[in-house]
Amino acid sequence: MSVVRLEITHLRNLQSVSLLPHPRLNLLAGANGSGKTSVLEALHLLGLGRSFRSGRARRLVNDAETACTVFAGFEDGGTAGIRRGANGETDLKVDNSSQVTLAQLVHRLPLCLLDPESMDLLDAGSKPRRAQLDWGVFHVEHRFYPVWLRYQRALKQRNSLLRSGSIGRLESAVWDRELADSALQLHQFRVDYLARWQPLWEGRMQGFLPDQSLTLDYTAGWDVSLPLEQLLAESWERDLDKGHTQIGPHRADLRVKRGTAPADEVLSRGQKKLVVCALKLSQVALLQEAGRECVLLVDDLASELDATARQRLIDYLAASGAQVFITCIEPEAVKPALEGAEQGFRMFHVEHGTITEVS
Repeated sequence: MSVVRLEITHLRNLQSVSLLPHPRLNLLAGANGSGKTSVLEALHLLGLGRSFRSGRARRLVNDAETACTVFAGFEDGGTAGIRRGANGETDLKVDNSSQVTLAQLVHRLPLCLLDPESMDLLDAGSKPRRAQLDWGVFHVEHRFYPVWLRYQRALKQRNSLLRSGSIGRLESAVWDRELADSALQLHQFRVDYLARWQPLWEGRMQGFLPDQSLTLDYTAGWDVSLPLEQLLAESWERDLDKGHTQIGPHRADLRVKRGTAPADEVLSRGQKKLVVCALKLSQVALLQEAGRECVLLVDDLASELDATARQRLIDYLAASGAQVFITCIEPEAVKPALEGAEQGFRMFHVEHGTITEVS
């Protein structure tokens, strides 16, 4: 599943670049603004249909152009491509077929991003944590996505009725049943996934932060001891006042805690980065157990990590079996640790939107 050829055109300051990545470890070095993070952004666009830096397509596309394209060839002989217009229009292609959905593109190239903004998993609200949980469930449970779509449709309909006022209450009973049924399935998928994920996360935490005793605390988004359909009916007036549905899987959360305290309140920035790395990398390990490979994008690896923590992380990345793309400003902060990797690595110098392999 590794990327063996990557072509990027008109994406930010990358006018037309092509590289042949190493099947395992790749280091992209260059000054700020050189374009190294844009390479990761291109892969993210190809794997998820969106950038991790900006939601505005105009910012993604080079100022002088109307669209950007990213194309990849894979180790198994397959291909994937995406064209993103400055106006937001998107064209997809997977294995020479243009009749594909975004979900099919996401399934073709599982991606895991570790960047400075990943700290949002601990510091922000529940949305990024819920999305990270569902990313894992999506890739290992094929029944998840259709049920998730069904739940989102019912939630949208119920919220629309809430905005219409009291006249929508009778009709809401139909959507309450639909919500409740799909919610229970989503909840069970998440619980089953967590049972498999947690031991891997705990093992990774022992390697990264052996002196910390942390736990994963999952909340479903409602009191699962009671029928959700009944709870939705009882919460109609409160939901009507707020204008949206306040209970259900869309309000689920996954917190990392030390005792009863949230980890983001008691850990340092460097420790939090390692916790997030443990969360995401253990998901990659679970994906591999399910027979799927994943591409890891690691932006600015050296930031906020001391030499010991940096070495631990690089050692794990090298041993993970995943294809890894790492960016850094100072290659000497990362390169020595990669040189000990048994499988070898490739280093690319990025400058003014051009990429050169360093021998």
